[in-house]
Amino acid sequence: MFSLASLGAPTPSTTPSGAYSGSKSVLGLTINVNVNVNDGSTMDFHLDAGGQVTIDCKAEKYAYDGASSITLPDQGTAGDCIHDAEAAQHVTLVGVDYDAAADTTTIRAKYTVVPVTIELTKSGAAPAARFGAMAPDHEGMFAEYETYFAKSYTAAERPLRLAAFVENLAAIEARNADGGLGHHWVGKFADLSKEEFKARYLGYKPKADASAGQEEDASLEAALSTPASSIDWRNKKVGGTKVLTPVKDQKQCGSCWAFSATEQIETDVAIATGQLLDLSPQQIVSCDHKDLGCNGGNTETAYDYVAQAGLETDKEYPYSSGTGRSGTCKAKSGKSAVQIGGYKTVSKKKSSEGKMVTQIAKSPISVCVDASSWQTYSKGVVGRSCGSELDHCVQAVGLNVDDDSKPYWIVRNSWNTDWGEGGYIYVQQGIDACGIAKDATVVTGAKIATAVEASSA
Repeated sequence: MFSLASLGAPTPSTTPSGAYSGSKSVLGLTINVNVNVNDGSTMDFHLDAGGQVTIDCKAEKYAYDGASSITLPDQGTAGDCIHDAEAAQHVTLVGVDYDAAADTTTIRAKYTVVPVTIELTKSGAAPAARFGAMAPDHEGMFAEYETYFAKSYTAAERPLRLAAFVENLAAIEARNADGGLGHHWVGKFADLSKEEFKARYLGYKPKADASAGQEEDASLEAALSTPASSIDWRNKKVGGTKVLTPVKDQKQCGSCWAFSATEQIETDVAIATGQLLDLSPQQIVSCDHKDLGCNGGNTETAYDYVAQAGLETDKEYPYSSGTGRSGTCKAKSGKSAVQIGGYKTVSKKKSSEGKMVTQIAKSPISVCVDASSWQTYSKGVVGRSCGSELDHCVQAVGLNVDDDSKPYWIVRNSWNTDWGEGGYIYVQQGIDACGIAKDATVVTGAKIATAVEASSA
């Protein structure tokens, strides 16, 4: 149940009835709220935040105290529509005030750590201003952020984190206002400056001889148009075998390139052999000396290393570089679980994105992208303005064409499932958004290592 007394409650002249609506822009995201009071005991409640967050509940029980407060007694009960929607979408309704004299309703809510107050009127028009403009309570939001994301800082560090937090609030507002970057909000990386974020979580460094590197696969024809049906390798099996392991977490190490390569090897081994193995990005981070471990690298030299040395399972060689240390190589002779022959380049320029469309029907694809704006990504489709300077490597695992106006790549990241849409991001297809077509590769000659075959025989 929630209740919040209004400031200076007026002498009631009416009771809540009919439809109330209002909207407000918060961090560049337009939030619309509609409340329809059905009778003296139930109301319909609808909240929409840019199509990214939606609460749509009918016939919610409510009570009006006759003065200033409306309460929803079932809000704290699992199974109630608003309760369940709040839990799923990180929204909390803090209070509802009713101003009987003005016949307006004020909704007070919190979206993760950001307070939202919207006054609703019968016409939906903005109510007359009754209070002066208030500066955002950055300190209060940051204190909420620390609790919500279980952060802990030293006394010396906290002012730096607060400053980065305030900068990211401005970045979130600009990205939401852009209209082509999906939905951005306060997330687990909101206490990092863009420089810190890049150093810790991005790590693509092109191959030294990239300009003279492997040409695109000449046998792969570019699709002339977007396919008629979607493909999603998250749900697809080959011979009864899944081809994707769960979303991984590189943590505070610029090892995205090793994760992308590992994921692609896992996928291509599964497609080739019918066995899906959880392989070791740590081996690549520590043992591929042509790359720089937590300081960055690229998938091509990672493939070259694995083609020579093979790759162990994650169980045999678990990940330990999450604190930013690359570690020393501990690969064991004869312990490789898989081997590969090499790799092939699907696409290396904007005009070859059609080749990716052809390839995605056959397998997922390792891709490198511009992820500089992904720090605050929450939901939705990211488009052209996300940049084209590659700094991060991931895996394209599907192509959704259900939205005719904006087909998009389904992209698997390596920042755990508490980022983005369960660890995934959607990147608009057909425009080389985020530079997604500039370094797209798959593995060749993927197979289970001879020693593993012999031990399982």
